[in-house]
Amino acid sequence: MRALRGFLAVLLSFLLCGLTSALQAAGKPLSLLTLANGARLNTAEAFAGLSVFPGEEMATESEGKAMVRIGGSVATLAGDSSMTLQPNGDGAHVDLEAGSVFVTSTRRNPLEIHAEDALLRPHGSQDVQMRVWMYAPKVLQVTTRVGSLDFSYHGEFRVLPEGQTYRIYLESDAAPEAQGPAGAGSGNSGGQTQSAGMSTGTKVAYFIVAGVGAGVAAWAINDVIQSNDSVESPAKP
Repeated sequence: MRALRGFLAVLLSFLLCGLTSALQAAGKPLSLLTLANGARLNTAEAFAGLSVFPGEEMATESEGKAMVRIGGSVATLAGDSSMTLQPNGDGAHVDLEAGSVFVTSTRRNPLEIHAEDALLRPHGSQDVQMRVWMYAPKVLQVTTRVGSLDFSYHGEFRVLPEGQTYRIYLESDAAPEAQGPAGAGSGNSGGQTQSAGMSTGTKVAYFIVAGVGAGVAAWAINDVIQSNDSVESPAKP
């Protein structure tokens, strides 16, 4: 009987040590999931109120949406999208793996977006609202609704002023517009007229999508979500 008790005590000790180590490895939660419809966290169905730890993957179905809050900042995933979060000072580093994300970044809890090896972060210390969409392989579409952004890619740097939607070809020779004169921007993509290209002979080609309203209109989903600050039920449409 004593031997059995001793074995159980040792087993319990190992289990407690393993649990403690797992909790220490997980660390503190990085963000709070405040909305989840048609979404998952890692391999499980996600629901509002869950804590999100560094490195965990958040993904949405085609009609899904999910929102996480990091201090005063918010990142909202649209449908068919996925991302992971990592701590970055008082804010977070968002790895966008597919689809698009809407971001409201505050000065106190700044968020930066990493997509296709490109990095976008607030220009200086300012509040920013932006949307980053992985439009196609090696093509990003970025809307700067409020505030300017610092864009960097493989050593190239550019400031993207607010109030515009940019189509950015990360390999400029892949841009349809590159068929014309360098920087002409005479191509047409998706029925949207584009203004003169911002390419300067570097590896990245920038184009401003005309009719910024098209890009800003995509914020409707984000505005509706943020109109309610409370944690929403996953059953709520």
